[in-house]
Amino acid sequence: GDQVWASSRHISQCLADASVCCEILGEEASSSSSTHPLLGKTFLELGAGAGVPSWTALNCGARVVCTDQAVTDRVRSMAESVQLNYEEMMKNEFAEDDKRLIYAAKARVCPYDWGTSIDEITEALGDDAERFDIIVAADCVFKPWLHDVLLSSIDMALSPTGIAFLPFGLHGNTKDEDVWSIAGKAKERGLKVTKLEPKQLTPQKTCMDAKQALVHTIRLSR
Repeated sequence: GDQVWASSRHISQCLADASVCCEILGEEASSSSSTHPLLGKTFLELGAGAGVPSWTALNCGARVVCTDQAVTDRVRSMAESVQLNYEEMMKNEFAEDDKRLIYAAKARVCPYDWGTSIDEITEALGDDAERFDIIVAADCVFKPWLHDVLLSSIDMALSPTGIAFLPFGLHGNTKDEDVWSIAGKAKERGLKVTKLEPKQLTPQKTCMDAKQALVHTIRLSR
């Protein structure tokens, strides 16, 4: 959580752009609507780290629950980030009843270990919603031995019509084919798998190989 990886930057850019967001969600963009497609959507981030996709979704009007391991400093950093983003939104000229502000005020951060019960994170929504419309797990697939628990959480938390995004770079810590094996494992669980167009970004450190900032994205649905 001490740096923002290319995959997190890329999915955040996709979510922020309303037309691109519609495209990756498989929704029709409306030229007559000024409403962002994330408005009112339930949004879960797994393995959030700095949580940039969550704060992007928050500013677009999503109902956000941001999660990561129960590491005190990490959870505190996420909690501070959600508060700072809300305060920045309050400075803008929103009407008091603007849904973006209402949902932002209800955003929550939670410690969460993959593969465990999702009761706490669904309860964090604070309403009748039981599952999430959108799940993002950015740069979370580079450890193949955690694929099963990650997919278990996605399977439990994803709504019947929901979409999960797994953007990632190949960091060379293990074989590329082992990282990509999560696609086959997802299919074995009955999830539909789509590979989105890869995007080359600039690595955040000069010592990093460009390959690490070539962002691949797997899209999962029911």
